[in-house]
Amino acid sequence: MKFLLFDINGRAFEAESILSYELTAEAEAPCDGLRLSFLCHSSIGEICNIKAYRKNKLVFNGFCDKQKVTFSESGKICFIYARSSAALLVDNEAVPCQYENPSARQLWFSNAKAFGFKTDLPEIYSSNSYLVSKGTSCYGAINDYVSAVSGMPVYATPENELKIYAQSKEVKRLEDYNVSSLSYVINRSEPIDEIDYKINSADNYSYHFKSDFVQKMGIQRKRMVNLSSIPLWQREMNIEKIIKKALDEYYSVSVVLLGNCDLALYDRMLINAEDTLQNEEFYIAELTFSKNKNGERTTALLKKNIDGEMVNYVA
Repeated sequence: MKFLLFDINGRAFEAESILSYELTAEAEAPCDGLRLSFLCHSSIGEICNIKAYRKNKLVFNGFCDKQKVTFSESGKICFIYARSSAALLVDNEAVPCQYENPSARQLWFSNAKAFGFKTDLPEIYSSNSYLVSKGTSCYGAINDYVSAVSGMPVYATPENELKIYAQSKEVKRLEDYNVSSLSYVINRSEPIDEIDYKINSADNYSYHFKSDFVQKMGIQRKRMVNLSSIPLWQREMNIEKIIKKALDEYYSVSVVLLGNCDLALYDRMLINAEDTLQNEEFYIAELTFSKNKNGERTTALLKKNIDGEMVNYVA
């Protein structure tokens, strides 16, 4: 990978003599993270921006959060930690307000356009009101609405364009990659089989949302939720999101692949692993591209789409 650094005076130079790097992306995290260590052969000044390229394709564009220079027998070593450009939307607070008949484009215009972001968000709109509470980030103001309606989170491309994730049409096969290690995990500590909720503060928890799938797995874990302050159209989606998020961790696979692989978040992948997994499909939820003295590696956390078999009813 190639790394270009920009100081506060606008000077640009390429980081050479790379000792290590680690570029991490998560489906549920708005910002990618980059850790970079390299030998400094000259003064580099105070770094504010960094861009990373794979085969001349821009894969990271962000801001330096931390810079450290260490003097040792090996020479002058510079370490940089940076977050992708979505950090602008995460670090800035949205204006608290209530939107009437909101749309994805309206939320982009109010919370992201001024920071230089373009939009490729779908034409999502609603005839209901949408409340942005005090303390919500600009990213949260956009993502909370768009993900509630579309079911997928918002992300910013390295070219500063807002989009929503989509699972790939192509299904890749793990056997086509050079696998260094694989771990298959079943986590029964998170799934929730039922949520009892109320829609008015003075009422009892007489509304229920359950997962028949979780109950079939023999898991009993209940939660009580007060939805009285949430707009009517968001209530069922919020409850379903809680159960789905807990199911995310049920079945997962962690793999370490040799080399810097051409993979992306939400890529679908078929996995065969002896007697454990037989042609089972997962999607990539986390990715880390790294390099150190042992070479380049691609580490991926894959999760399984589970039909929670949801049922909403009133006692």
